[in-house]
Amino acid sequence: MRILFVTNYYPPCQYGWGYMQLCEEVADGLAARGHEVAVLTSTYRQGDEISRAYPVHRLLTIEPDWHCGRSAALQFFIGRRRRERHAVRVLDRLVADFRPEVIFVWHAIGLSRAMLSRAEQTPGLSVVYYLAGYLPELPDEYVAYWQAPPAGLAGAIVKRTLGPLALRILAAEGKPIRLQYAHVLCVSDFVRRHLLSEGLVEHGVVVHNGVDLSVFDADRYETERFRHGLRCIIAGRVCAEKGVSTAIEALGLLAKEGNLAGLSLTVLGSGPDDYVSPLKDRVESLGLDAHVTFLEPVPRARMPEILAQYDVLLLPSEYQEPLARSMQEGMAMGLLVIGTTTGGSGELLVDGDTGLVFEPGDAGSLARQLGRAVADPDLCRRLADRGYEVVRACFDIKGTVSGVERYLVQTIQGLHDA
Repeated sequence: MRILFVTNYYPPCQYGWGYMQLCEEVADGLAARGHEVAVLTSTYRQGDEISRAYPVHRLLTIEPDWHCGRSAALQFFIGRRRRERHAVRVLDRLVADFRPEVIFVWHAIGLSRAMLSRAEQTPGLSVVYYLAGYLPELPDEYVAYWQAPPAGLAGAIVKRTLGPLALRILAAEGKPIRLQYAHVLCVSDFVRRHLLSEGLVEHGVVVHNGVDLSVFDADRYETERFRHGLRCIIAGRVCAEKGVSTAIEALGLLAKEGNLAGLSLTVLGSGPDDYVSPLKDRVESLGLDAHVTFLEPVPRARMPEILAQYDVLLLPSEYQEPLARSMQEGMAMGLLVIGTTTGGSGELLVDGDTGLVFEPGDAGSLARQLGRAVADPDLCRRLADRGYEVVRACFDIKGTVSGVERYLVQTIQGLHDA
């Protein structure tokens, strides 16, 4: 197969996080199996380009680009249509030069819907979407921007004076553009069922994401867990929807009860200052300074050795997680996962089987599960071992690559048979 990946960010890049890394691992896996691969992505790159067996074309812009230092309003009125036409031309040129049999749209937030629509309308070409999120229900980014409540006085003035004009311009351009989503892979059954129930896709096939078990492998590290309390870690974005504040409040409750001995928490990640700063203040006000540590993100290559230093991975997410990869990584490294089962997380995390579950946003519920884990190391080991077994059996990245490969082949064959 000749596969053109289209995605908003691609390594090495400081944005995109797990979604971007999963895309890379699938592209690498397909290329290693002999398929011809190319990647079309945004201009963002951090550091030197990685030497690969396939080309990465960094030619697209993100719209609106929240990292460029210019307001979305300014980006809308200056150069937007030119950049949109450029994206379509870039796609046309790559289709002509690379001659892909399938365009595999990975993470499309911020990418031109006009470009994606052009791909869908190209004769003889299949377009497949991998949805590890809820792209079909998200509005056009600029429509969403102009319709959203303003932030601050300046934003209110801009939107009140220019918003109606901007929305008329978008309507005249035929925005928002409705994509077809004829061929859809979903990261979890929850995502598939949600999109079907909302009428956003007509069908979907589940291919769970996975992890590289040759890298995330507890057997490579000599670690004694659950012997000296609980060393807990939260890894990823530090923001409200990830529920980090719930974990802090849970530790506060345990401290009030005098049950915090031997329990520590590391928050590994970064997030908006208006969330992180109050979080750190709350840690101080609860007297948790000796028990809670905030660390900056580390390169993904270091995550296995980092996780090997902990006993428990906390997953306190409060939004509908499509299927948390950090949970898979934690289980693969032999950690006990204590988390919520929002979204697709329940397809791996089962209370009393592969981990412990608490209610989203409920600090008391989490505190009870932490107390239970501290009091019963044997339970912790049993659940951690079971999580390890399930991840190795069902969530190997090789299985993800095989599932994607099988679906792409079937889609291309279906187009040829039509």
